[in-house]
Amino acid sequence: MPRLKLSRLNFLKQRSTFIKIIIYFVSANIIVLAVSFIALYSLSSKTLLKEIGDHSESLLVNGAKNTAQLMEWSINYAYSSSSDVQIESYALSEQHSDLDTYAVWSRLMNIKKGNPSIDSVYLINDYTHQIIDSRLGVNEFDSFYDQEVLQRLRTRKLTDGAFLIPRTLLLPLESGKEKKVITAIVPYETGKSISAFVLNVDADNIMTLLQNNSNVLETSVFVLNDKKEFVFSTVKLDAEQIQEFSQAVEKEANGWKIIKPQKSPEQMLVYANTSINGIQNWRFIETIPKSIILSKITWLRNLTLLLFAGLFAASLWVIILLSKRVYSPIQELVHNVMEQHHAEQLDGQNEANELVYLSQVFVSQNERIHELTEHGRKNKFLARERFIRELLGGLTLSIAEIRNNCSELGIELSEEGVSVAIFRIDQFASFTVRYSEKDQRLLRFAMANIIQESLQTDVMKGILTVDMGKDHVAVILPVGRGQSAVMYAGKLQQAQRLVAQFLSIGTTVACGKHLEGLNELHEGYMETYEMTQERFRLGQGAFVIEEYADASPAELYHMPLELERQMVQAIHRADASAFLDSLYMAISSLRERPYFECKMSLITLFMEIRRSMQEITHQPVLPSSWSLTSVENQIIKLETLEAVVEWMAGVSAKFLDEIAAVRSVSRNAGLVGQVEQLIEAHLTDANLSVKMLSDELGLSVNYIRNLYKNETNRSITETISEKRLSIICEELISSEAPIEPIVLKYGFSSLNTFYIAFKKRYGVTPAVYRKSNQK
Repeated sequence: MPRLKLSRLNFLKQRSTFIKIIIYFVSANIIVLAVSFIALYSLSSKTLLKEIGDHSESLLVNGAKNTAQLMEWSINYAYSSSSDVQIESYALSEQHSDLDTYAVWSRLMNIKKGNPSIDSVYLINDYTHQIIDSRLGVNEFDSFYDQEVLQRLRTRKLTDGAFLIPRTLLLPLESGKEKKVITAIVPYETGKSISAFVLNVDADNIMTLLQNNSNVLETSVFVLNDKKEFVFSTVKLDAEQIQEFSQAVEKEANGWKIIKPQKSPEQMLVYANTSINGIQNWRFIETIPKSIILSKITWLRNLTLLLFAGLFAASLWVIILLSKRVYSPIQELVHNVMEQHHAEQLDGQNEANELVYLSQVFVSQNERIHELTEHGRKNKFLARERFIRELLGGLTLSIAEIRNNCSELGIELSEEGVSVAIFRIDQFASFTVRYSEKDQRLLRFAMANIIQESLQTDVMKGILTVDMGKDHVAVILPVGRGQSAVMYAGKLQQAQRLVAQFLSIGTTVACGKHLEGLNELHEGYMETYEMTQERFRLGQGAFVIEEYADASPAELYHMPLELERQMVQAIHRADASAFLDSLYMAISSLRERPYFECKMSLITLFMEIRRSMQEITHQPVLPSSWSLTSVENQIIKLETLEAVVEWMAGVSAKFLDEIAAVRSVSRNAGLVGQVEQLIEAHLTDANLSVKMLSDELGLSVNYIRNLYKNETNRSITETISEKRLSIICEELISSEAPIEPIVLKYGFSSLNTFYIAFKKRYGVTPAVYRKSNQK
């Protein structure tokens, strides 16, 4: 027996892949059948629930409408009956005969008999404190069996008209028997008395239609009014259940839904709303247990489950047969592969895991091939790029050596003629700040790819792009004899636009001349790079061709004598506006010069301005922004003539404004001193005034007045008055002379003016001041 078990175990181990295939197929089959079963059952349940829900909703809506019509009929009947002249006059009269009472009671009995839904009718007379009841006849307020109605009338709001009350009424003469009624109360005098007509509608009678609709076992129907008061129910529900059901449908009109109450299984909740004669809104709610609805579908589910079990058994047998047919060629393939590799084990796994072994062999070989391919491709790409970069950068090789390297690396370089184009990044200073070294390399790589894709076509072959590092990418273009990179102008400009569109990088593009041999590549590359410097005068984003760079050398720019004289005068006057006008006029002629002459002329002009600034300020050393190193750095950083000129204008204007500010302070202080000297000299002159001072200084009255006020924070008149009063005070203390001669001596025109000014300043009269200070 143990041997039999062992042999079976070995058989299973040797056929582990076969067993796995069967397990996979069986699992897939089970999943498909399970999903199908669940989908079928779910769809059937949903369809049945929807049909029953929609039908139940329709029945409940119709029942609610019919019930509302019955209730409205009863209420309208109550309204018309309460308006009877005999009844209304009896309810509002303070005295009446027995004959009147009998007649009214008979009228109430006829009203009750006229509507089968009416349980009883009251007529309440607040003046006599009597109630005529269709059941008991005449009753006093205190002994009446339905005190709830009286209490409701006493506590109602003054604005309330007729209203409905769903309640349970304890019947008289029948011990402990209760009845569900809906009481319609029609008051006669709002805010004056509680005289009213009261009609009790039998709730069970009015809800007959609803009860007929809920004949299914365990189905319940209940009605709530808009105050969430209990109007009617076929079963007894507690307050918590009513609250739970009403909240579930609180914000919806008509419909149905499936809910799970806390104290019962899942229910289908059907609900409908209706209005009762504009007095109240009623919500009709019907609950149906979900288990009752799905009882037959559950039987169908069980039958389907048996059918699926039979299908599973049949499919299992088919799977076993198919697995044998599928496994045989796999087993042969595994055996052949293992023989070729002369191995029966791999990573500790035995022959039973032959598919794992086969998979690992294939994966390992594929990964190795991929690694070797990628390694070779990457090394070849890097080697090609490095060779072209070194060739452009000045690597000295013979034609034969260049040919051999190109052949080994798969590089196509035309020996009939080539040209070099350069894409140079604009605003490179901000570019280096915005991107890290790694991001810069990636962006240059992307630039090279975009340019290559834009230029390379089926007709145009042999085009090479290479990242030269820092701020530019070089392009080697095949050209014919006597031609240059300009023949690709349209394609190069399109590539320039694509780089700006996809990478948001502005570039200046330069087209080099025709190169007859490959050994001239370095020289052609350097000349083309120098051509990109022409963006200094042409602006960023320029497309530079040979004619822009072939201008013959010219002498450095020297300002015309008249323009130089104007600039020097503007500097001496510290007039920034006039200086800038002269500067822009001087710069305008530089735009037509080649880059080198333009740059050197600009530096020369800046140094001349610097010398003039030194002469006027008498400073041997100006701030660092005026140094030669500073202007050269700005030319490299700002890249264009316009930007450098704006920088020069800003530096110069700021310096001139500082000179003007210093001069202004010095001049104002001198004028204030002159004004005070003149005041001291003419203090005894009665004509001393701002007009006299302005005439002496040759300035306008307003100018001298405002200048003195701004510098000293007081007026000239106040200064004159203070100085005169100070001298007069000294003389009053040091002499016994009369006050009037002293006052007139120091320029006051009248004693009255003097006394007002003196008292305002010292707070006492001159006599008191003299007396107190002489002691």
